[in-house]
Formats: sequence, structure tokens, C-alpha cells
Amino acid sequence: MTSPYGRLDDSTTPPAAAPPAPRWAPAPPPQFGPAAPGSESGRASRRGVSPKLVAAIGGPVVLVVALVVVLGLIWPGFLNRKVFDTAALQRGVLTVLRENYQLDADEVACPVAPPVTVNSRFSCSTRIAGEPKTVTVTVTSSAGRFEVGRPD
Repeated sequence: MTSPYGRLDDSTTPPAAAPPAPRWAPAPPPQFGPAAPGSESGRASRRGVSPKLVAAIGGPVVLVVALVVVLGLIWPGFLNRKVFDTAALQRGVLTVLRENYQLDADEVACPVAPPVTVNSRFSCSTRIAGEPKTVTVTVTSSAGRFEVGRPD
């Protein structure tokens, strides 16, 4: 009797079997996206960025950034805002309270980095003879001079 898988034989030795044929085929290359790592077609389609394009876009961007930095720091000064050094300001207020007003002031707490703007005012807290008080500081010049008002 014959079978679709080979010949059925009465002998005890099996026939030599041929290696089976593969039942799959390699996948086709992808239609979209990057090419396979070994293929050359993906490299041919990629191009580098043109130096002319980099110069055409990068040049004006660098110019605008440089212009903003120069104008911001030098001319109107909107990036270079003057502020008081808080520790120095507090020492100055304490010195005025002790030496000019002859008060027994212990400590002074002012706002952090108040702007140096002529005629601007801000308040500082202090302790005079153990009691909490408030003093008003008025900026008198763009160089950072200030006046300390009498404590409330």
C-alpha cells in the first residue's frame, strides 16, 4: 500500500529521509519607514542637511539672539535690572536706626532683592527694645542711596 507520505515497506529498515523543505519564505521589504539595516536603498534616499540651508536659517537666528542680548543688557536694561543686596540693605538700615535715630535696634528684615528704582518705597521689619516695629525705606537715587523713615 502506498501513502502520500512515502512508501510503506515490509522491511525493518526505514528508508533514508530527505531533509524537509522550508515552509516559509523571507518577508518582503517594508513599504514604509526605514529600510532594513543591510539594505542600500535606505541610504540612497537619505540626504544630509545642506550647509546653505543651515546658514540661511541659523544666521538670522543668531543675529536676532545677539541683538536681544545686546539691547537687553546695555541699552534699555530690561535684562539688567538693578536690585539691592538684601544683607547689605539690612545692615544699612540697622546702622541708620542705631546711629542716626539712637535706637536700640536688634535686627532688621527687609524684602529679598528690592529693585533700585528712584522714589520707590518698601517696608522693613525690625525689633527695637524688644518690640516689633516697621520702618519705611525710600530709594533716593539710581546708585542705591536710600532714606530710612522713623519706626512705626
